Amino acid sequence: MKQTIQKRRLWLTAGALVLLVALFLGVWWRYAEKPTVGSKSIVITVTYEDKTEQSYELKTDAEYLKEAAQAVLTLDGEDTQYGYTVYSINGVEANFNKGNAYWALYVNGEYGNYGVDSQPVTDGDTYAFVYETY
Repeated sequence: MKQTIQKRRLWLTAGALVLLVALFLGVWWRYAEKPTVGSKSIVITVTYEDKTEQSYELKTDAEYLKEAAQAVLTLDGEDTQYGYTVYSINGVEANFNKGNAYWALYVNGEYGNYGVDSQPVTDGDTYAFVYETY
């Protein structure tokens, strides 16, 4: 009898956990940022170590920023377990192992929530790659 009650509790707990995970995934899918389909006008700005800036206004059909950026920038990096990691832009390297430098991504003035290969491109948005040190 005691074993039956324990099994029932275990199944109820497991069922509640599965339901909670499904609910979380549903909310995430509903509210996660998605790319805009079709032509979009965006601005990409690069701020280098010496604080000089280059801005690029472009029209793109790209769904994600990496593809759009590669139309106007020379990106060098690699695919990692965390997504595409940018090591240099237009030949300017930001080496974390030498000086704790990296290329930060900002979207509409806010620190980006996604990597360059998973950042959705939305009409009218501005994207900035900024050379930063930690």
